[in-house]
Formats: sequence, structure tokens, C-alpha cells
Amino acid sequence: MTGRRTNRRIGGFTMAEVLIASSVLSIAVLAIVDAVTTGQQTTYQAMHDLRGMALAEALMEEIQAMPYDDPDGGEEVLGPETGETSRALFDNADDYDSYTEEVGATKDAAGADYPDLYAKFGRSVTTTYENINVTEFGGDQAGLTITVTVTDNRGQQWTITRFMREPSS
Repeated sequence: MTGRRTNRRIGGFTMAEVLIASSVLSIAVLAIVDAVTTGQQTTYQAMHDLRGMALAEALMEEIQAMPYDDPDGGEEVLGPETGETSRALFDNADDYDSYTEEVGATKDAAGADYPDLYAKFGRSVTTTYENINVTEFGGDQAGLTITVTVTDNRGQQWTITRFMREPSS
């Protein structure tokens, strides 16, 4: 049987099959990379939001821990009184009116810089004396509305507003 030729096919993939498989694999890898990237961005934004709100809450708690009335007496005037030239000298809640910390200069209640994770944030405070109608508490309530706003270096803001009721005489 010499001279007789047999046509046997050697196992393997054709060029078309390889190209199709490569295309499908590329699309699958791109989808996975996109999902991972989106997940990382979402996680980063959630952590960024958490830091912004934590800074707002920390300053709000500091302000609300202060006395409502000025211990030195006198009129209720928004902002620090004469001689209260720094946050460390504030002695009541309304002294924080117009207080600001520039982006990258946030400090805790003791005056220490926050860690570098908070360097992208700045804070500001406004306070207003007003009466609010709270029917659950019997009508108008006099007090101080405190608003703390945290702003990041891209202009995103987080705001907390609380009402501090005037103590009964």
C-alpha cells in the first residue's frame, strides 16, 4: 500500500475559531475590569463622603457642647466677643459664627491638625438666633440655629444644621 494517500485531519483550532475565542475573552476581561473600576470608585466616593460628614459632625458636636449663653454675660451677639481671637478662646456656641477653616487646614477641638486623609476638606460655620415653631414642644421655641458646612477641594459640600434651644430661665 505504498503510494496510497490518506487524508487525516490533525486536531486543533482553525484561525477563525481562535479569533472568535480571543474576541469573547477580550470582551469578558473588559467587563470585569469595568466592574472592578466602578466598584473602586464607588468605595472611594463613599469613604470621601464619610470623611466629609465626620468632619461636619465633629465640629457640630464641639459647638453643641459649648454653653448656650456667654459665661461673661452681656448681649447675645453672633460671633466671638472682643478678645476671643481664636477657636480655643470661644466660650459659647454663637462664637463660632463665621468661623472657617480653609481646605487643608482642618483642626480638631484641641487645635491639632487632622491626618492627611482630611487634607482635601475645609469647614465653615454660620449661626442665627431665631424662633422655630415646634408644635410638639408647645409652639415657638427660641434658640440658635447652627449650620456646619464642609467643602472639599473640588467644591463638593456636606452640610449639617441643628437647632440649639435657648435654656429656660
